[in-house]
Amino acid sequence: MNIDQAVHEAAQASDAQLRKTYGIALARGATNTGCMPEEERLYGTLRLLTLATVRLPDLAMIAQLMHIDAAADDPVVLCAAHDVAGGALRLAHRALETHGRDVCYDVEVWIDDALLRAGVELARDCDEPVLIEQMHHATLAVTAAIAATAEDRMLVPEALSASIRHLFAFYLIARSCERQCDREES
Repeated sequence: MNIDQAVHEAAQASDAQLRKTYGIALARGATNTGCMPEEERLYGTLRLLTLATVRLPDLAMIAQLMHIDAAADDPVVLCAAHDVAGGALRLAHRALETHGRDVCYDVEVWIDDALLRAGVELARDCDEPVLIEQMHHATLAVTAAIAATAEDRMLVPEALSASIRHLFAFYLIARSCERQCDREES
């Protein structure tokens, strides 16, 4: 498996493909969260963000593993990458929905921004391993959203949009890696 090739493949996705994959990622995330949508909608923004944060150390470890050649093709690692990234993404998405409902703003604008910028994020060059960089930025964004819940309610959607962007980029790369491994096995 070649992560650079997976990143290139993910970066080529059209807007329609990104939207479809985002929906799939959110649905797949339910496996990781273990919550029904009705239950998630009862949680507050801070609780949802805390639940997303709990998944970030696992994603950081998975990112490290995926950049090691011996573990890069391991189906268990790739499945974990999908599941955990999907779970964190789903919780960040729900946090945005909950906060938007409570503060009264259009959530779709922030999601559109995240999806658009995820594609741009994948197309740019980065200095460190891409999955590790995405995790670093996702962690900073989730942390900024948590901090903003108490003080700056309009910084919350901006930070959540950034966290969604980076978690979705991570998911897209993991998905491309899994597809690449499937093609190699065929």
